Amino acid sequence: MTEYIQITDPVLQSRVKARYGAEIAILHEAGFRELAYKLESLGPFSAVLRLPIVWLMHRAKEVLVFPFPWRIAAAYPLLVHSEPSSIADCMGIGIKFYSSFSDNSILISSTLESHAALQNSIRDPKFQIVRNPPRRNPEDAWQSHKWRIGEMQAQGITLRNISSFADYVEISRREELDLKACMSLMDKTA
Repeated sequence: MTEYIQITDPVLQSRVKARYGAEIAILHEAGFRELAYKLESLGPFSAVLRLPIVWLMHRAKEVLVFPFPWRIAAAYPLLVHSEPSSIADCMGIGIKFYSSFSDNSILISSTLESHAALQNSIRDPKFQIVRNPPRRNPEDAWQSHKWRIGEMQAQGITLRNISSFADYVEISRREELDLKACMSLMDKTA
């Protein structure tokens, strides 16, 4: 499972700001503010075991570090929006928007084309993940996300306040478990 670490090193933070400056500017225009910088770290020796992925990430100019023992870790910015309460996660492959609701469901919207394959996949209802179809750009993904929030609120579901790094980690772990369950269910039906 991925380990999520809040980055406090100013040098690493400045590398992340430089890499994701354009995305951060777009999100600032939409009313987001900086929440934190995160490091997603995989298990021991992952840098060696997943060398082709490391190469692709390097080629995409991802901000990479290699903690002991030979882990691959990528650094990304997180931004937060107060109304509607949402967290934006900038990555090399796109931007994801997260919101959480009183019924324990999570809404995820993104610009990640790979999420299109998840739209029609078998879902495990225990994770309560609602995925919007991906959009081509952050502005459209954010508009779609806000529209879907309004739709869910019209059904009587209350939007929860999410505004901390801990909130992000909780949501991201649930998403990771949902993705693993989805892949497992797809393997069983293939």
